[in-house]
Amino acid sequence: MPLPVVTSNPLWTGCRCVVCNRVYPIDYAGFVCADCGVDGILDVEYDLDDLAAKARADSRWFASGPVSGLWRFADQLPVQPEARHPGWDVAGLAPLTAPRLAQHLGLAALILKDDTRLPSGSLKDRAAAVAIARAVQLGIDHIACASTGNAAASLAVMAARAGLKASIFVPAAAPRAKLAQLLVHGSDLVRVDGTYDQTFDLSLRRIEQHGWYSRNCAHNPLLVEGKKTAILELVRDCPGALPDVVMVPVGDGCIVSSVAKGLLELHHLRIIDRLPRVIGVQAAGAAPLASAWRDCRRDPATLSGPGILAAVPSIVPQTLADSISVGIPRNRVKAWRYVSRTGGAFLAVPDEAITEAIGQLARLAGVFAEPSGAAGLAGIIAARDQGLIKGTEAVAVLVTGNGLKDVDAALAAVTIPEPIDPAA
Repeated sequence: MPLPVVTSNPLWTGCRCVVCNRVYPIDYAGFVCADCGVDGILDVEYDLDDLAAKARADSRWFASGPVSGLWRFADQLPVQPEARHPGWDVAGLAPLTAPRLAQHLGLAALILKDDTRLPSGSLKDRAAAVAIARAVQLGIDHIACASTGNAAASLAVMAARAGLKASIFVPAAAPRAKLAQLLVHGSDLVRVDGTYDQTFDLSLRRIEQHGWYSRNCAHNPLLVEGKKTAILELVRDCPGALPDVVMVPVGDGCIVSSVAKGLLELHHLRIIDRLPRVIGVQAAGAAPLASAWRDCRRDPATLSGPGILAAVPSIVPQTLADSISVGIPRNRVKAWRYVSRTGGAFLAVPDEAITEAIGQLARLAGVFAEPSGAAGLAGIIAARDQGLIKGTEAVAVLVTGNGLKDVDAALAAVTIPEPIDPAA
């Protein structure tokens, strides 16, 4: 199947550096700010006033449309394919209510945004779809990224569908199930004897050297926009039942940025009349954002970009939740800024709580999550203890990755029975 033409969204006006506020046009060839370097993450901007006028002119603009899936929200994405294609046709999953799990946790209501059902079993397929579309628009047939597994798998699957080449850099400790996904889909796999952060830096050097397209979400600002569609779907499919709080697992800070940004855009457009609080959940052994938030002696919303960079420490991560095992959250400024604007927070939970959450999700809601995918749920009890959530509130949880990606972690939460005599 030939790849359809991809064009830029006419409402996409450019990208702004989160550190120095320099604005770049949509045809800027770089991925980060030319002045601030790798810390100068860019943020995609749209003409929201024109979009608001469009929404006012059509009361059904957000609630319905001829296209399903991720591209239903093309007006809020930087690129727009002219036709459907397997290389970028994903999402469109309805949220799940979980009354038994809500009762167990003492909540008024619990909504699960279960992205374990996407093609590679991860929310990150949303970002990969936008990456594939943008690469096609630019005429680049080779895409690369660094990943602890899920971003890599999403790229491998979507690139295979589109017929593009993929080079993927992973830490040597990445789970074998995730490596299998990469290899069987034909990606060029580079295992790095180092941390995720070292792997990420190597991928950036190779991308620049070879002129590949970067699928690194913490480096490429367009990909956060793809992840944003998870919350847009949740809001669209929950009319009259907007959650009070959204719990999001946090590694590099890309998903939590996308969720908060999506909600802020919908509030600006008056699609929603109030802002749910976004709470980012990190594993205790990989919690630089949560620890900086806890130690912040000022109103977090008042920190400048350089102030956030200075506040968030670099650590050596240690957690079983490999997909959020990040020592330097590359999108820390954007994550901090957007979460604070929703009135949310960051917190950390121990690995034991994450393992327990895997079992709770499966037994009480029928959803099998990997450790990072269950981290948002694990954060609910910690948030209740810290007074961040009330029992009378409705809570939404993003479940970001399938448990089959890390079966060993799930086995830690159960006991396999000994075999019995068949004649017994």
